[in-house]
Amino acid sequence: MSGNRLTISIAVFTDAVYADELLSVKLLLGPHGSNNVNHIARVFMAINESKDQLAVLYRGLLDSHPTPSVPTPVTKALWPNPTPYPPDSTTQLPNLDFICKVDRADGTRLFVVDEDNERHALYLARMPTSNEDVLVKFSANYHEDAHRLLANAEPPLAPALHFCTRVIGDMYMVVMEYVPKAKGQSLFIAPPPQSALEDVREGIDRALDLLHEKDLVFGDLREPNVLYLPGDTGRVLLVDFDGVGQDGKDRYSACLNPETKLGVARGQIMKKADDRKNLERLMGRLKERIASRVSQTSV
Repeated sequence: MSGNRLTISIAVFTDAVYADELLSVKLLLGPHGSNNVNHIARVFMAINESKDQLAVLYRGLLDSHPTPSVPTPVTKALWPNPTPYPPDSTTQLPNLDFICKVDRADGTRLFVVDEDNERHALYLARMPTSNEDVLVKFSANYHEDAHRLLANAEPPLAPALHFCTRVIGDMYMVVMEYVPKAKGQSLFIAPPPQSALEDVREGIDRALDLLHEKDLVFGDLREPNVLYLPGDTGRVLLVDFDGVGQDGKDRYSACLNPETKLGVARGQIMKKADDRKNLERLMGRLKERIASRVSQTSV
């Protein structure tokens, strides 16, 4: 060992390999040397105890399933087990039975997770109290007020929001209505027919009006973030409220992907006018896709 910092990481292999940093400590002496030595000693004692507990767990799994032909039953250890933040919070998390991960593009169930979906914490779960399937999302940022504003509109302009709170890990846990593929899909997956374009525009327009009245900017108006419900007179729902910010105050993400073609720069101040421009861009792309589809059909 060399250097002046101790970093401890963990890797978990479930449906994929997930790695995370647990702890990083400066190895300093000086005035606080005694406290630092004791702290590092406690860290290594915890690691050693964890190692012993894992060894017992693995031996138990091998004893109960001695041959590869016996499938290992699905265990709750594969799924999230969040704790409210702060830990002494009186917030009660909803009782959920996790089922599987969900594809971020089309909302379908995932039992084999690809590289793109590894980075996104979207899960399908069931609420035993109502026997309802819900979408559970873990995100570093989430604007609960914006989601509730649109979800409470009549008719709703966002999926129903059941629960939203901070959990340990500096994340938000969001529980919302799950919209299955049979009921609706994103404009990215299934663009609407020509006859529904005006309904789509009006729905997005109304959602933006409600947000802008509160000086909120949606910030990420693209096809993947708009669900089209074909069986409901062309109604639309806005999803993904991670990037919502206050007009003239908040900034776009420093990690904004330039391929999104939102017409804004990383770190740029958010403005309501950006949403309107991106609505026009979105409608223009939809018209081009529909025209291309009609052209291919006629050929």
